Amino acid sequence: MLNQREVSVMKVVFDACKKNNGTCIVANNFVLQSVPEKHKLDNVKLDVILKQLEYDGYFECTKSQKDGATVNVIALKQKGKAFERELVQRKRELVSSALWRVIFAAVGAVVALVIQRVF
Repeated sequence: MLNQREVSVMKVVFDACKKNNGTCIVANNFVLQSVPEKHKLDNVKLDVILKQLEYDGYFECTKSQKDGATVNVIALKQKGKAFERELVQRKRELVSSALWRVIFAAVGAVVALVIQRVF
């Protein structure tokens, strides 16, 4: 399961690749600027996250230089192409988990009231 920083980086990469049939060239600066403010990264942390996502099988990443700036040539793998679906499933699981917790809390409260009234 990806942490919040990995998800934010993967969203940026996925959106860039989605426009170009699963491949893109993304500069480190573009990714750093596109990541939300609460997940701000530096170049070292970004490289670590990109490597982790590559090891997890989301994409293949090759570093290159273009006009003196580091760019990443990224090609999505099958798991990377299914990233959007993974986000939807994660939201469903979160809502389902919260709903079940509320239901069990309500049932527990009702049982506690019934037992208190009986005794």
